[in-house]
Amino acid sequence: MSDRDRRRRYPELSDLIVDFTATERLPVRAADVIATLEADGHRRSAKLAATIRQRGEFFDEADADAVLLRSHLELQRLAEEIQHGQRVTRLLRPLVDMLDGPVTIVDVGCGLGYLVRWFAATRSLGADTRVIGVDFNRTLLDAARALADAEQLDCEFVAGDAFALDQAATVYISSGVIHHFTSDDLADFFAAQERAGASGCFHFDVAPTAITPFGAWLFHRARMREPLARHDGVHSALRAHDDDVLVDAVRAGATGWTPLLFDAVGRRMAVLNVMRPIIGLRPELVDAYERELGPLATRLSRP
Repeated sequence: MSDRDRRRRYPELSDLIVDFTATERLPVRAADVIATLEADGHRRSAKLAATIRQRGEFFDEADADAVLLRSHLELQRLAEEIQHGQRVTRLLRPLVDMLDGPVTIVDVGCGLGYLVRWFAATRSLGADTRVIGVDFNRTLLDAARALADAEQLDCEFVAGDAFALDQAATVYISSGVIHHFTSDDLADFFAAQERAGASGCFHFDVAPTAITPFGAWLFHRARMREPLARHDGVHSALRAHDDDVLVDAVRAGATGWTPLLFDAVGRRMAVLNVMRPIIGLRPELVDAYERELGPLATRLSRP
């Protein structure tokens, strides 16, 4: 099955009910989304999309955002349960310690800013590290800011294009974002990061192991209450990119970077390999990074 066919077979409603460009939000015609889903045989997905209120011909933006907000709150609970902050820190901190001067980390598609807030609360990346959460959805960013205020955290969130910030990024990170891209678009995604002058990236996503489809279905049925979160959570696991697709995308897009895999599929028990990153680094950093990782370097591979 081709990558595009797989995305048609497993659509994510969070991709369909909102539409953003780099500078604005576009209205989404509800009938078009529902008709497309029905034409592709996704009657359950179409029925779920139809539950979102409409304003004239278009999905009501406030209602769509409310659904997305509830879903992201459930995703935050998942991140807490799998200790995602610790997972990211143990791989990111060794690189931060190697780099000279102040370091700026940009979290692409940060949503509710769980990682940004976790870093601020734990100070796990050091005092000289600046972390910026970037997303197109202002409703999610407003909620992220409200959570940071409630937690008395000093956090920075920006609405817009993560690759066109006034502050240059040293490293880009993301969680559960890259499966939203087709394999053809991934090369452009990595190219934009290298072009922005970053030293590297860490993009975490679902590991497509043999047990991923069943595990995703069981977990989301048991733990998620929001119907869209259940729907998209299962489909996102089925859309996760294979290791070779991610490696090829880094090589094709960020031609000056070296692709690395941590916990490559097949090298670790599938039940333990929930979220694993594709890593891209400037070549001169790779050997030193492996040394800084210490024992964890045994789980790093250079494809």
